[in-house]
Amino acid sequence: NLVSHGQSPSKKYIMKKLRYYARYIVVCLLLNKMDLVKVLVKELSEEIEDYTQRFNTEYQLEWNLVLQEVAAFVEADPVVVLNNENTVVVISNRLQEGGMSPLEQGMVVGQLTLADALIIGNCNNQVKFSELTIDMFRILQALEREPVNLATTTSKYGTLEPSDKPAKRENPHKYLLYKPTFSQLFTFLSASFKVIFLSGPYDFGGVLTNTNRDVVNGETVQKRNQAQKEMHCLHPGDLFPFTRKPLFVIVDSSNSTAYKNFSNLFGQPLVCLLSPTVYPQSMQGLFVTIILALYSNSK
Repeated sequence: NLVSHGQSPSKKYIMKKLRYYARYIVVCLLLNKMDLVKVLVKELSEEIEDYTQRFNTEYQLEWNLVLQEVAAFVEADPVVVLNNENTVVVISNRLQEGGMSPLEQGMVVGQLTLADALIIGNCNNQVKFSELTIDMFRILQALEREPVNLATTTSKYGTLEPSDKPAKRENPHKYLLYKPTFSQLFTFLSASFKVIFLSGPYDFGGVLTNTNRDVVNGETVQKRNQAQKEMHCLHPGDLFPFTRKPLFVIVDSSNSTAYKNFSNLFGQPLVCLLSPTVYPQSMQGLFVTIILALYSNSK
């Protein structure tokens, strides 16, 4: 501890400390530790204030933007649920044992198991922190199981109760891709695929995964000839080779109808969940993730 030895921390040391806070906040967001995130944001704000007073740095605006991003992210996430006694109930958006719908007649438990999921985000004007948008975060939580050592059951009042079952429930492996190029996306698709969540704006016949555009008064400004197709765009035909295995595709886009007639060429289980092409501007996050959040909190 530099202060305990009577030394003033250097500018480089404090910068490393601020970056550590930012990374730690990302980890806590991924683990859905919102209470800890709020504590860390308060501490980070104090550290930034101390940093700017000591060094009068030009990075103050940049770090204040970091604070604004995470504050907006935390504000956009929660949905308040009240029980019959008008008491706030804390309900996790994660999967919990006993919370799944019963299997249809004839289906076998474990016949299909989710192993890998690609979560892709590329929407403009969306709440985000670092490279994690609010819709990517909500899908991530929907694919995550509640840790067994914390709780595995929920009472009718929404309180967590311990369980005697020690069995470990494995989570699917998730890839978070923010504005990937087509080559990057195809590399991850080739390596592993089961579920694909695609969040992005419209392009000719597909959904953009990486945009390089200016935003003026809320409208995107094209930086290319309208007659040319965007190379970083995922078309339904790009996914045909991957339908050799069971595949679940979620398209949350203003051009989701491009996937309406997705062909099942190999007879394997294939599901395409498509969002509406128009939704209220007041929504923070896109349609599918809003529905998932509301559904999780209504259980």
